[in-house]
Amino acid sequence: MLSTSQLREEVEAIVGLVAAGKIDDAKQRLNHLAPDVSSEYGRGALLALNGILNVIENKSTDKMADAQKILRAAERIPKMQTTDDMDRGYLQTITKWAKTRPAPKDAGNVPQA
Repeated sequence: MLSTSQLREEVEAIVGLVAAGKIDDAKQRLNHLAPDVSSEYGRGALLALNGILNVIENKSTDKMADAQKILRAAERIPKMQTTDDMDRGYLQTITKWAKTRPAPKDAGNVPQA
């Protein structure tokens, strides 16, 4: 069993591998991590990581390319509804991944609402 801090370190390492384009290494590390996760937070994090890898492997990264929308959703969801540990694990992991995404080249030209 992993402690929360160990789990967060592992998730961050896997997100870093994905951001670096080392998908096979990320999948291998995720497969080694999965049996040691028993918390709801960890299950949410694994769900997010598997989703990210699924999208990338299916070459549909443009569907998840807008990091700003992901970050806004991750901020709003806990305010709109109660979240449990699984939700928090998912949201924190997807937020870490979104923060690794490069900003769009025309980000300065986006009108503010």
